[in-house]
Amino acid sequence: MTQATLKLQGPWEVRRKFGIPELSDPDGAEHVERALSQLTGVRGVVIDVPHHLVRIRYETTETDYATIRNALNVAGLPPKRRWWSDQKARWLQNVDQTSRENAGLTPPACCNKPPATKR
Repeated sequence: MTQATLKLQGPWEVRRKFGIPELSDPDGAEHVERALSQLTGVRGVVIDVPHHLVRIRYETTETDYATIRNALNVAGLPPKRRWWSDQKARWLQNVDQTSRENAGLTPPACCNKPPATKR
């Protein structure tokens, strides 16, 4: 997929990147792209083999960071595991969960006034 596929198009879409130390050949890149493209909610995947990166665009109402990280583990190319990357993974999972919850809320009343009800 091309870089243009990572342009955000909806209010609940996000872009994330994963550092994958074992990503070193085009065959591995194709395997990862196929594995991620099959996930519900994934809108775009870009593999950068020289920099060992996977960039992905997905809909937070359909999938989340932990699901994508798990799919990379299942594909045999797990993301970096360091203290900071683990902290960031927990934070991004929380952001995705909050986004999913916000997407399901009804819009608030305008100007802090309760919605008008018919009597």
